Amino acid sequence: MISVIVPVQESDEALAGLFAVLVPAAVEGLVRDVVVVGGDASGATALLCEDAGARLVGGAISDAAQAVRGDWLLLVAPEMRFVSRWREALADHVAGSTRPALVLPPAESGWLAAFGRSQRAGLLIRKRDFGQPEGDLNRLRRRFGRGAVRLG
Repeated sequence: MISVIVPVQESDEALAGLFAVLVPAAVEGLVRDVVVVGGDASGATALLCEDAGARLVGGAISDAAQAVRGDWLLLVAPEMRFVSRWREALADHVAGSTRPALVLPPAESGWLAAFGRSQRAGLLIRKRDFGQPEGDLNRLRRRFGRGAVRLG
């Protein structure tokens, strides 16, 4: 159903935390596969991926998007933390919509909290709509985020 793509830059501890959240979603069948994109990833990253059943590939996000099996892509940074009931929100969205969605992290307090939340959001988009050569998650959020549904 959903393929998760995670661009990494030496963030092994954050990646381990993300895998701890994604593995139960894979067991339930929501997450079909996880691809970690990092051409210069460490040996520890490779071991984490192997232990979690994720694939580690070099190249860009667009290369990973072509290699995954899911109809939907969820692009998230390793530091992403999900709100409660995130699995239900994603499942409902992919079952009833074709629009991209920003998957927002848990709310924080503070005057810049709303801005920071959008900047750390994941992007959920249909694979066939992705088709972008861009490999930067921030650029993709800016491009698709304005008209996206906000989950979280």
